[in-house]
Amino acid sequence: MSKNGSLFSHTERELIRKHIPWTRVVADVGTAHYGQSIDLLAFIRKERENLVLKPSDEYGGSGVTLGWETGEADWDIAIERALSAKNGVWIVQERIPIRREIFPYIADVGKVDYRDMLVDFAAVLVRGKLCGFLTPLAPPASPM
Repeated sequence: MSKNGSLFSHTERELIRKHIPWTRVVADVGTAHYGQSIDLLAFIRKERENLVLKPSDEYGGSGVTLGWETGEADWDIAIERALSAKNGVWIVQERIPIRREIFPYIADVGKVDYRDMLVDFAAVLVRGKLCGFLTPLAPPASPM
């Protein structure tokens, strides 16, 4: 857990460790990656294939850059965009495996086909109570 770890109880920290991928605010700082000291910017550049860059104040995938789908030059541009952001902060997160399933879809009127889709399963909470789930599906951009 990073510098804010003390804000959470032991139980909360354990829950975060189990369910949230390794995450840091993009900045020119030293930090730790699973207990090993790293220079964050050098690490982000070196580990592009295993990282995601995204603005912390967007939703629906807006502004997200997937390192494994981005060339080195475009990755460097995304890092600079993150560092120079005027509104909000950007985060870097470790890539996690995403569940894939086959789903039916209607390709043409009266014809059902099937597609391999990525499944994003998110709980919806209102005033701290579970009230439903949101499950967007997306075709994979590249093999995982």
